[in-house]
Amino acid sequence: MQRKLIWVTLFSVAIVVTALYHTRKVHATQVHDNHGGCSVASLKGKYAFRRTGVNNLAGGSNCQGFRECGPIAEMGVAFYGGDGTRGLIRNTRSTSGEIRPWTDEPAPNGTYTVDSDCTGSFFDADGTHSNDVVVVDGGKRFFLLSQAPGTTVMEEGIRLDEGD
Repeated sequence: MQRKLIWVTLFSVAIVVTALYHTRKVHATQVHDNHGGCSVASLKGKYAFRRTGVNNLAGGSNCQGFRECGPIAEMGVAFYGGDGTRGLIRNTRSTSGEIRPWTDEPAPNGTYTVDSDCTGSFFDADGTHSNDVVVVDGGKRFFLLSQAPGTTVMEEGIRLDEGD
């Protein structure tokens, strides 16, 4: 009787493992098919973001006396138009422990690109390449890395709405 129970248990486990493998494979195919690529329209709407790192604009010891230098933590809401335009709506920031309260910002204040492989770039209003971005979850989220010399700053964003 015990030998029969062992075989039934092993057979059941094999069926469950096989079913889970095929379910995972089908789900991965469906996700890929539904999100076949990205474009500038992938970033559209309002996004909550958080940004952390170290901002050494003037570089190392030369950073003394610069207000924006040192460790930073920032959060806020930004807007992406789905057409390559972007703007900061509202943010608050701590730089080296100095807190800047909630500030409303005018929009637009820059542009962005997104390639079909879901990587892209952000540009300041003057055209300077400021950040690299990876769009994930069909545009629901993004990861960003600052491209300014002397900085180690990462940002993550999550869409608050689906845009218009």
